[in-house]
Amino acid sequence: MIEVEMKAKINDKVKTLEKIKEIGGTYSHTEKQHDIYFNAPDKNFKETDEALRIREIPEDDDFKRILTYKGPKIDPKSKTRKEIEVEIADTDNMVDILVNLGFKPAAIVNKVRRIFIYKEYTVTLDKLDKLGYYMEIEYVAKEGSDIEEIRNNIYNVFEKLGITSGFERTSYLGLLEQLE
Repeated sequence: MIEVEMKAKINDKVKTLEKIKEIGGTYSHTEKQHDIYFNAPDKNFKETDEALRIREIPEDDDFKRILTYKGPKIDPKSKTRKEIEVEIADTDNMVDILVNLGFKPAAIVNKVRRIFIYKEYTVTLDKLDKLGYYMEIEYVAKEGSDIEEIRNNIYNVFEKLGITSGFERTSYLGLLEQLE
């Protein structure tokens, strides 16, 4: 699958939440996400613009755990990239497997994510310590889709929400690294 995603810095959380409701966005749920990022033994993902992470999301009395690979960005104006995900049963064992294969834990990113659905888009309002609030709008496309058209449609959703600036292609991991 191809994840076409755009992100923007949000300065007024309350106004943004009101606008999501005004345009017909529907609240889905809130997640506390704990992400462990890894770097490869044979290349630097920071240089290749790739990512490998384990995400834990509290679910009932346990966690949902997802191993995700994100390929390099394939569009110069958005965060569009190939994404492959698989659910895993045990974080510690997966970390052990990756470490034994030569991968090294690189960083941890924690965020609270409010998730909304607007038409065929997933709209999230994320809160990160040290970074503040960001909105991501995502569309999951098939390979070969018209990325430019999808990206323009995402821009239109941002405009409906009154967001016309503050766009950011850098990942949360990259933004946090810039603070160091």
